[in-house]
Amino acid sequence: MLSHANVLTGWIAVGAVTFPFLFTANAPYGKFLSKSWGPTMNGRVGWFLQEIISPPMLWVGLTRGADVFDDLGGGSIADEKYVRVLTVIWCAHYANRAIVYPATRTMGETAVATVVAAIAFNVFNGLLVGAELAHGCKRPSDFVICVGAATMAIGAWINISCDARLRALRAGRRSKREYVMPTGGLFDLVACPHYLGECIEWCGFAVLANFSPSTLAFAFWTFANLFPRAVATRRFYRARFKSYPARVRAMIPMLL
Repeated sequence: MLSHANVLTGWIAVGAVTFPFLFTANAPYGKFLSKSWGPTMNGRVGWFLQEIISPPMLWVGLTRGADVFDDLGGGSIADEKYVRVLTVIWCAHYANRAIVYPATRTMGETAVATVVAAIAFNVFNGLLVGAELAHGCKRPSDFVICVGAATMAIGAWINISCDARLRALRAGRRSKREYVMPTGGLFDLVACPHYLGECIEWCGFAVLANFSPSTLAFAFWTFANLFPRAVATRRFYRARFKSYPARVRAMIPMLL
């Protein structure tokens, strides 16, 4: 048997170590794909595989977490109706990420190593979050729920709307190898507002989950993964487009 608290502490430590590493090694997909990372595969298939695993692993954590972690206790789910709501939110997000996202855009090859790493992350993350939601999450106050729901909705709107803007720009390209400088809306403030939206979204989920440590760890991991890529994307745009405004930050308006 394992201690959920100890495993979660190690999980956060891995994220803290990974964060600075990602400033020097961009995950090999999209514009940063590199043959040095080994074999590649169809981007749509890879994206589907790496995202679709998350809801089943959340379910495993919800139903079998107490069998894996000995410090969570057994018995029934802490607040079953509320946990069901959180589960639906989780599944809705990943349905969009696994099915809608790859189906509505052109995607190039992705490194098999990236897909394997993402699957491993979602397996581990889903198990940790699900186990804690089932046996350690208590329904917060109505005020906290409203704040969390609003935060997550704002993040989701930013994420989805900015992805849609990128998709529209790419649809107008003369060739798949052509890059277009994104402008308008939040793209006039940051290079990757869709990444910002994703971070806000999972911060909102952590609030909805009454600030449970595993959901806070997920929000941290999201930032640790996406912020270095946003910095690299801004650097890419500035090198490729001479007219790219210097005032545009990487992911956080006016700051970073």
